[in-house]
Amino acid sequence: MLDRLGRAFGAAAFSFGIVVLVSATSTSAEDHSSGPASRSLKVEDITALEAFGRGAVSPDGRWAVYEKRGAYEATPRFDFAQRSPWAAMDLWLIDLNRPQEPPEQLAPGEGPGLLRGAWSPTGARLLIYRFREGRYDIGIVSMADRSVHWTGLTSELPGAGSAAEWISDDRLALMIRPDGSLPRLMRYFGGSQAAMTAAWARTAEGRTPSRTVIDAQAGTAEAETPEPAQALALLDLAQSRTTLLFEGRISDFAVSPDGKAIALVEGTEQTPIAPGMILQAEEARRQRLRIIDPETALVRTPAPELDLAPHLLRWSPDSSELLVWARRDGADWAAGELMRIGPEGARPVDRSGLATEAGADILRGVRADWLDGAPVLYARAAGGERYDWRRLAPEEPPLAVTAAFAVAPSQIAAVSERALYMFADGGFWAVEADGVRRLTPAETVVKAAVEIDPERTARLRINDAPRRDWAAASNAEGEVLIVGAEGLRRRLGRSAGRDFRWLAVSSEAALMLDRSELVETLRLVSGGEATNLDRVNSALADVVLAKPIPVPHLDARGRPTQSRLFLPTGGRIKGLIVKVYPGSLDGAAWAGPLILTYGTRAEVLAGEGYAVLSPSMPIDEEGANEADFYVRSVDLAVDAALAAFPQLPRDRIAVLGHSFGGYAALVIATRTARYRSYVVSSAITDLFGEWGEFNPASRILPEDGFQMRNQQGWVEVGQGGRKGPPWANIRAYADFSPYLAADRISAPVLLITADKDYIPMSQSERMFSALYRLGGTARLVTYWGEHHALWSPANIRDRYRQVFSWLEKTLNKPAAKVEAAAAEAPTP
Repeated sequence: MLDRLGRAFGAAAFSFGIVVLVSATSTSAEDHSSGPASRSLKVEDITALEAFGRGAVSPDGRWAVYEKRGAYEATPRFDFAQRSPWAAMDLWLIDLNRPQEPPEQLAPGEGPGLLRGAWSPTGARLLIYRFREGRYDIGIVSMADRSVHWTGLTSELPGAGSAAEWISDDRLALMIRPDGSLPRLMRYFGGSQAAMTAAWARTAEGRTPSRTVIDAQAGTAEAETPEPAQALALLDLAQSRTTLLFEGRISDFAVSPDGKAIALVEGTEQTPIAPGMILQAEEARRQRLRIIDPETALVRTPAPELDLAPHLLRWSPDSSELLVWARRDGADWAAGELMRIGPEGARPVDRSGLATEAGADILRGVRADWLDGAPVLYARAAGGERYDWRRLAPEEPPLAVTAAFAVAPSQIAAVSERALYMFADGGFWAVEADGVRRLTPAETVVKAAVEIDPERTARLRINDAPRRDWAAASNAEGEVLIVGAEGLRRRLGRSAGRDFRWLAVSSEAALMLDRSELVETLRLVSGGEATNLDRVNSALADVVLAKPIPVPHLDARGRPTQSRLFLPTGGRIKGLIVKVYPGSLDGAAWAGPLILTYGTRAEVLAGEGYAVLSPSMPIDEEGANEADFYVRSVDLAVDAALAAFPQLPRDRIAVLGHSFGGYAALVIATRTARYRSYVVSSAITDLFGEWGEFNPASRILPEDGFQMRNQQGWVEVGQGGRKGPPWANIRAYADFSPYLAADRISAPVLLITADKDYIPMSQSERMFSALYRLGGTARLVTYWGEHHALWSPANIRDRYRQVFSWLEKTLNKPAAKVEAAAAEAPTP
């Protein structure tokens, strides 16, 4: 989806007879009230929210640590987007030998602005970070005396892989910024604004030129200002020594299991773009593999002809080989290969025609690991639909080791030298080269107890299964279980509520978040008991959030599906808001304090008295990204909701969309007069402009990496799907650009944009100009210093005020009639 750009840098027929109607109306608005003391969610509530961040339990089971944020609006500054609240975080420590004692601040006087890193192998030390006053520092906590050693080093935040890995309790490999500047992902937000201000100041002073220069030649682009380098540092705590092992444009690194080698990925020369090439969002530089000896700092380049893809850098259990996905220089990603790299060099793995999830779109990533000395790949047979994990042993046909499962899991829970451990078919299994073994009883249904870590990068999520023979599971009763190679090891305890998530899990203890509306309680689960540790938002215990209600119907292809409806808590329903996003459904999954400020939330809209419908808009087949398909999908969902919930106002319906959802909303507006009003934010309106215009960070800081390939890749092979540049298929671009069909829009349109958004604000400005020229009703709201989402509490509150005032204005008046443009008037 479009938001991926910013982090690169988601019955044959149904009847609505009496059975369905009784079921639906039994979950009506009145049923969502919690009594006279309850109230609906208000905008001011979400900017006042406290929140828990991430947690971790030490490997020795002695300590647990967690992040806790104060009120969102108390954050010191908001120009670092989703990482701005880091400055309001603090770290709290639990002594698991004394679980009844209240948590203590881990480093009193050092925060706020503290974030947890990784525990050392035994738990003797903890890596932490401090984000304060424009710096992102690395610190080491010695658990023996709780002292903190600030290293003076600045951490990098890689987009795909590791920032830090422990080699032993005394040695730590770190990706750092040698010049002390902020990480690239932070500079993308806050750094671009500072650079722009400095450039304006130089012009005002008139003494030095204020400019950026970019050269293009032979399919490459280079900025005049050099790109800041990263470095791989080895921190030896026992000897109080820091050694720089490598300096360059580092993308990722991985320490071998025996600690004797480090695989590092470096961006080198640029990959030229051929005129006929179809772009995808990829790194502009070739990604070369280096193998570094941490003892001698000797660097080897075992496969100089290979360009590595992100998301896969996996050592074999014996540390002798490395598994990567790569292409030869000059090839495109469709010709990529699974490669094993060892002392003798690089060898392609014979896949026998198996297709991976990635295909030609490398951003989707491949999933692979090792099983009993051979690579194992998540793939399907050519022309087939089912994915399985397939062992690819030399001179043997591919073996589908997960063929016995009803559905093969896409994720490995843990891995040992002889087995993969997976959750499938309601159980926990050992998957071995000669078959599978169920390790939990058939009558016990379990699933993975997955930890919450929004900062875990793509490779670490999909291709970095822990090297152990156990995993944490949860059952239907809310218990957390430790299951391993011999079956059930222990029961840690159970949740006290129904809505819970795991913050951190170890073999001895777990940290659990139980949520009741906006109130979150942190519990320690260990020894069969659950102990309350901490709580946030107690003052908001009277707030009730709207809950999603399933609305069954047939989709635009005649298949059974479900949309989701949020109903306000009592009173007159002011209107029905259809919140669109093709390929995604708002199910309010864990709509907790940490993320409720993000985007335009259905819970907040319902709190103001609006019903909100999230329509099922599957885009899993060819032709699903067409205008008529969007209209049919939304119409079917709206018809089903109106039939099941007669209290919904069928004459006061608005369509709301953000990002790709905003694009879809505008497309719908060009094809139907059914809906009374539109609210559109961060929307692409003109594909020609989206393909070629720079995003704001690239304009002022091109040395940090151009986003041209991301922009163009999204248009050519991403959600845009135009299969080439504009001049290769002008009609396809025109058909996908609602700006060029603005004369078909008759309903009022509210357009919301921001000057730092990677979707240029000119996209909304063009649509506003067109509607103005056509005599339509429109409003353009531009937020300054904001991004794809808004982060300033004042701007968040104002955005909702703008939306509510717009809906009040446009839903309660007769629809305006706009005459078609005269034949002699200019038209697109």
